[in-house]
Amino acid sequence: MNKKLTLTKADVLKFISTKKLMILATYGDHPWIASVYYSYDRDLNLYFISMPSTIHGRHMEKNKKVAAAIVDSHQKPSDVKRGLQIYGTVERVSGINKINYAIRLWKDFLNVQRPDISFENMKKGLYKGRMYKLTPKKIKLFDQEKFKVPDGEEPILEL
Repeated sequence: MNKKLTLTKADVLKFISTKKLMILATYGDHPWIASVYYSYDRDLNLYFISMPSTIHGRHMEKNKKVAAAIVDSHQKPSDVKRGLQIYGTVERVSGINKINYAIRLWKDFLNVQRPDISFENMKKGLYKGRMYKLTPKKIKLFDQEKFKVPDGEEPILEL
């Protein structure tokens, strides 16, 4: 008898703590995809910086629903498959405390030493990037070592 497979927040946190790059899919007038560097909090929210003027930035203003993937691009087709797929909503982070928190999280996780990326510079228009938060609704973790199931039958964490 197979026991029910369960994906936990701890499983997801363990995986996302080892990667840095997220592929973000948006939809506006057409589908679009972009690569962004991310950080995260203990609630599995993902934070990233993007320019509002980009195609995906304009899409996110119109349509808050996004999909994302986080993978190890060095995997070989013969390796054990590992990757994360996410469906959720995105919003631009607002409020001085929340923006400063998101910037600090992002800089610390990615070890970014850039004083130009700051709330003050964003406010003055000296730095055009803005902080965004992806709030996951569904997360699927492909981990063929942990979940020995056929492709497509991996457990999904619904938040």
